[in-house]
Amino acid sequence: CVHESTVNITDALKAKGMWDNTFMLYLSDNGGPHLGNNFGNNYPFRGGKGNFFEGGVRVASFAAGGAMASSLYGQTLTAAMHIADVYTTFCRMAGRSEQECIDAPDGVPATDGVDYTGRFVNGVDTPRTEEIWLSHRALIQGNYKFIWTYEWEVLASHNGPVWPNANDEGLEADPNECYNADWTQRGCLFDLSADPEERVNLRTVDNERWWTMKNRLAQLNTGSFASELVGYDECITIDEYAAANQGHAGPLCSSPPTPPPPTTPVPTTPVPETPSPPTPE
Repeated sequence: CVHESTVNITDALKAKGMWDNTFMLYLSDNGGPHLGNNFGNNYPFRGGKGNFFEGGVRVASFAAGGAMASSLYGQTLTAAMHIADVYTTFCRMAGRSEQECIDAPDGVPATDGVDYTGRFVNGVDTPRTEEIWLSHRALIQGNYKFIWTYEWEVLASHNGPVWPNANDEGLEADPNECYNADWTQRGCLFDLSADPEERVNLRTVDNERWWTMKNRLAQLNTGSFASELVGYDECITIDEYAAANQGHAGPLCSSPPTPPPPTTPVPTTPVPETPSPPTPE
């Protein structure tokens, strides 16, 4: 299990005299899947794996190690950190130059993660003060998040503290207020500091910010990059993998075939550049 493995790794590093130069970071790649056959619970946050509400993108994490600033021991950090920042931080911790941590192979844009070495090693304030592009459908600026959904997206519901159970008790229906058939009117605005559960859509309250973030997301989408969607069909059993790898477990599927066509078209620029309406005098 994870707990036993962590103890074993920690003890081994200490025995080798390497712990004082170690930084260990645990984090999830996404929230739990809270619908379907693999029930998870992201309470009190909305949504889960597969969407960009807080239940899908705000995850548990912890750091440890002798290389970490002692002033951070036992502390809770609330600053936002994007998964892309992990690579940049580890690259810089490993002694690579800033340029080396930015460079990328041909055909791939330069890495734009933020280096958190100062936060973790020296205990200084987080360097991430700019916006966070979550996807072509979600953007965070400061405490605010703009997000839109598809008509069929049912993953944006809330689950209660007793979910999952034998019935639908504790699962709230998704009002899907972040969808509109008109692209120019699609999206929600939430204040994550006052409303981390994303229950109050501020579209009508702060319409100017709604338009500003909507247009900014459209602008950022023109320069976004995503690797190709591929499938992995050549699979083996866990026993076959272990037999070929000295008893160790590992990926059971490999050799991606020709990427299949997407089942649902995703527009390159889902939110068109639309001028903000004039502010009433």
